[in-house]
Amino acid sequence: MKFSKIHFLLSVYLLKLACEAHEGDSAKKVEAIHAHEDLAGHVHVGWESRYFSEGRDALDGKSLWTGSVELGYKHFSGGVWYGRSSNHAYDELQYNISLTQEKNDWSFYAGYTHLVFSKEDETDDEWSFGIAYDDLPYSLGTSIDGTYSMDAKGFFYEWSTYHEFSIGEKSAALITGTLGLNDGYVSDGNDGANFYALSAQVDRKLSDNYLVFCHVMQSFAIDRDLTLAGDDQLEDFFHFGLGLQLNF
Repeated sequence: MKFSKIHFLLSVYLLKLACEAHEGDSAKKVEAIHAHEDLAGHVHVGWESRYFSEGRDALDGKSLWTGSVELGYKHFSGGVWYGRSSNHAYDELQYNISLTQEKNDWSFYAGYTHLVFSKEDETDDEWSFGIAYDDLPYSLGTSIDGTYSMDAKGFFYEWSTYHEFSIGEKSAALITGTLGLNDGYVSDGNDGANFYALSAQVDRKLSDNYLVFCHVMQSFAIDRDLTLAGDDQLEDFFHFGLGLQLNF
């Protein structure tokens, strides 16, 4: 099974906070850093209670340690992400480059990722794209993003609606609802709507350069088909994560 790039909407949140916030799911991949006249970057370390991917508990309940380095200049960004399971039976390395653009309340994103699964001696190449709008009523935003796997020759789409707000001067929060749809990306799973997830995240600045983050998420399976191997891990489950970010 190949794994998604988790939620473009959270990258949009990152862009809005100008490199001072972190995506809620630290099992995320490399973030898109947008529109900085000077070179900017992040270093992340984190832990996830489960590896959430396309609505699936991808490591059958095992936790995941993650780390990443991202650099951005003007509309371009790139970086390296690494994830390793708690029992060291799984690891994943990713190299990413991306291009972002904002116009008024719209945000656009396109990227390429090379994935390496060393323990399985496999690789994949993926293209991702997304669009977001941040001026809906009640201070809501919405986004649609997609990922195409060259190996599976299929797409996975996520449609999200979210609300961002401040908690005092040093903390920010984000509440999100996401619907995921499979179109051949999970090649041995059911096509169409696969999951709906509700998540909440909080980021708190420790200083100008450091912040801590945590999140919780409940995912609900849609149309699970146990006759398909790709739906074995598609189920209702709760997970959470936490970590540390350094900005430079």
